[in-house]
Amino acid sequence: MKTFTQQLSLSAAIAVALSAPAFAADTAPGFSVLALEKAPASADVAALASQLPGLQADIVAVHEVQRAAGAIDPLQTLADKLGYAYRFVQADVDAQGNARGQVVLSRLPVQAESGPDHPGRSYLRVADGRNVVALYTDADQDANGMASLLSASRLGAPAVVLGGKARIDGFTATGLDSAASAGFADADVQKVALRDAAGKSLAARLLVLDYAEAAGGAKPWMDAALSADERTRLLLGEMTQDEKFQMLRSYFGLGKDGGPLPEGAVGSAGFVPGVERLGIPAQQSADAGVGVTNPGGIRPGDFATAMPSGPSTASSWNPEVAYTGGATMGREAWQQRFNILLGGSVNLQRDPRNGRNFEYAGEDPLLAGVIVGESIRGIQSQHVISTMKHYALNDMETRRNFHSVQIGDQAMHESDLLAFEIAIELGKPGSAMCSYNKINGIYGCEHPYLMNQVLKQEWKFPGFVMSDWGGVHSGSKAALAGLDQQSAGEVFDATTFFDAPLRMAVAGGVVPQARLDDMVSRILRTMFLHGNFDNPPQHLKIDVEAGFAAAQRTVEEGSVLLRNEGNLLPLAESVKRIVIIGGHADKGVIGGGGSSMVGITAKGTNAVPGVLPTTWPGPVMFHPSSPLEALRAERPDADIQYVDGRNTAAAARAAAQADVAIVFATQWAAESVDLPDMQLPDKQDGLIAAVAKANPKTVVVLETNGPVRTPWLQQVPALMQAWYPGIRGGEGIAALLTGKANPSGRLPVTWVVDESQLPRPQIPGLGFNPKQPPVDIFDFDIEGANVGYKWAAAKGLVPTFAFGHGLSYTQFAYENLSVSVEGQRLVASVDVRNTGARAGADVAQLYLKLPQGHTTPIRLVGFDKVTLQPGEQRRIRIDAEPKTLADFDPATRQWTIAAGTYQVQLGRTAAEPLQVVDITLQETAVR
Repeated sequence: MKTFTQQLSLSAAIAVALSAPAFAADTAPGFSVLALEKAPASADVAALASQLPGLQADIVAVHEVQRAAGAIDPLQTLADKLGYAYRFVQADVDAQGNARGQVVLSRLPVQAESGPDHPGRSYLRVADGRNVVALYTDADQDANGMASLLSASRLGAPAVVLGGKARIDGFTATGLDSAASAGFADADVQKVALRDAAGKSLAARLLVLDYAEAAGGAKPWMDAALSADERTRLLLGEMTQDEKFQMLRSYFGLGKDGGPLPEGAVGSAGFVPGVERLGIPAQQSADAGVGVTNPGGIRPGDFATAMPSGPSTASSWNPEVAYTGGATMGREAWQQRFNILLGGSVNLQRDPRNGRNFEYAGEDPLLAGVIVGESIRGIQSQHVISTMKHYALNDMETRRNFHSVQIGDQAMHESDLLAFEIAIELGKPGSAMCSYNKINGIYGCEHPYLMNQVLKQEWKFPGFVMSDWGGVHSGSKAALAGLDQQSAGEVFDATTFFDAPLRMAVAGGVVPQARLDDMVSRILRTMFLHGNFDNPPQHLKIDVEAGFAAAQRTVEEGSVLLRNEGNLLPLAESVKRIVIIGGHADKGVIGGGGSSMVGITAKGTNAVPGVLPTTWPGPVMFHPSSPLEALRAERPDADIQYVDGRNTAAAARAAAQADVAIVFATQWAAESVDLPDMQLPDKQDGLIAAVAKANPKTVVVLETNGPVRTPWLQQVPALMQAWYPGIRGGEGIAALLTGKANPSGRLPVTWVVDESQLPRPQIPGLGFNPKQPPVDIFDFDIEGANVGYKWAAAKGLVPTFAFGHGLSYTQFAYENLSVSVEGQRLVASVDVRNTGARAGADVAQLYLKLPQGHTTPIRLVGFDKVTLQPGEQRRIRIDAEPKTLADFDPATRQWTIAAGTYQVQLGRTAAEPLQVVDITLQETAVR
């Protein structure tokens, strides 16, 4: 058992649970914006930081900010000093990387915001204790684009547009280069006397918009002009005790033991009845992380886009791809009557044998946190609540309901918990799902340290914690530890703990009424915030082509070209005879098993039925997207044949007669069971070796859960990792093989040679019907925070392919790396040039090499994906995540950058620095 800080007392735990949802500042009679006429210089930051708190402006806005590629914005430093949120809204950027745009600093908490789908403008939903404002910036001043963003996000809240010069229907100019909607009363603009460091005047004006009177009425909580906190307060006061308890447990939305669906359920993983008399809508929760599921076709006529797996999205290293994928899943969930999607899977890949890696986003906390955070933000842009799961350290599936993860506090924060924290900061998920497993001997759904102290107090998470299905073991203990809602306990748990047992505990004073009200408040507040009340889902036809486009883009950006000796790929026009071998590539592409499996799509269901296992966690799914047919469509001039690969000799003969042989190798993985080893199943290694011996021009396409052994690698000139590529897998793979798309995926995991390079080379009890009994302890202290490439660096291991590795059909050069540091901020800039003959994209990866003797040798601190035309050069900017520069101190509960000399490395992989700069960091506490 590891020692943490002292566990919270009961009274402290309740205080913690109640502290997060409400905004601490006094409720103001109006909304105020302080506009600075020009951006301050670095020397003026301290002076402004001393003056601004006295003004209590909700927003500080600066138009026409010029930000140099490698410079730290003084307004960012100002925000850090004040504890304000900072947003730079980019209007344009030149080839030297210098950007023009607007800056917004928010004193009020940012509850939701727009994603990368509206370039040049942004949406921030900010609120005090009673009032809410939808705040928009329009750096590009495009009225049409702004109208679209307003329609998608406002949800009836009073709104302010900053910087928009075009007329917007329903908005009135305020006299401060801004416009306000209804929901405000009088507007007042005043000059403000601010002074710079030299005592000279800084021109500024303060806009104050008084809030209009609340609408009131029989159901005042239905007033969208009020904040989610105020609406929740009003509604909670009208609820009976029975109605409150109704919110705390969901039913299995597919029915118990094959029986009828709960009344009102549409057919899903979870269902909470609404309260009609109060206007509370039902909660309809759908799996999962790669698309909206329809188990057994329980909803006739419903289908969804089967998105590529999590590692595919992570391999794109592109937040926009993740956001678009999330928005696709959220939109399709909403159109199938769901208001909660059980996505947002953040668990780190500590072992390639974990059966659920296909739902996750790799081994690095920064990359995983950013990619999953953007996916969550995309889901919630469609007014669907997203979960974040599985909290925490559910990194193996073997005996997941029983095993305990052993890990120290610092290592936990610097690895898995950091990924969750970054995902929360970016995505702001409405719910967190606690995990099945134990962490240092305590179940995830009974863990007061993780749920109350870390999640709700230290991270100020305002949403609600739901259990995983079958993850609850108690009533009062779980409630006091921070669990807010039990999921389908009547089917998956020993009993419905959050019904009669919790009622008795509240009645007897074991669980205070205040804790019960907090549990209900967190759920209601989340539903108000994400539009469940104001924009309820409807049953509509999904946009099939938009889903296909999002899926194929993910395949094309997320597939990784691992090897390409002699430039065998893309397939030359002179290649006329092609044989495709194995992997059921004539029918489709494989997908992962378990609750996340999307079994019904616009193109039908399983293309290869009957592959074992056909029962849970199966059936083994092949999505109907045939690489064979797609390649024939791309190359109608070529003779393309298929051989199933069951007869190795026949496959070798066919390969010998072809110009190029392409072997598709698959590995099925699923929830609830881990893979026994890293070997390709069904003797596929022998098939690949035989084909490569028969034809030296052999391409291997892997559709796997993660890294596998590659004993045939030196005989195979071209290798592509396609992960589980989803419903457009065939088309995406064909585009990459032919050069219609240029590979730009980079590995989100270290591709170890074999199990001997893992922290736990041998784990008893993995796989179906293991020969050895499984273990119930996973000692993660072996590697601690050194997951993946950090483990390789610490142990001097040379993997098959390094973290971040990936090839392209063009080449890139990097020059003139420069680094700026101020406080907790580190910004790098570098020139990137496409030196090849094709347009393509590369991922500039920024690593920090820590001083000699540090436990962790190297960390990814930032990245940027850049697309360039042949010969094009661009200077790019990479902002480091401050916590990746720092260490977590369990005693002070603080991230601190240690003073010392560090090396910043710009590379294509964690093991291949291309440019380096030595820097000196001062001791700094990260805010």
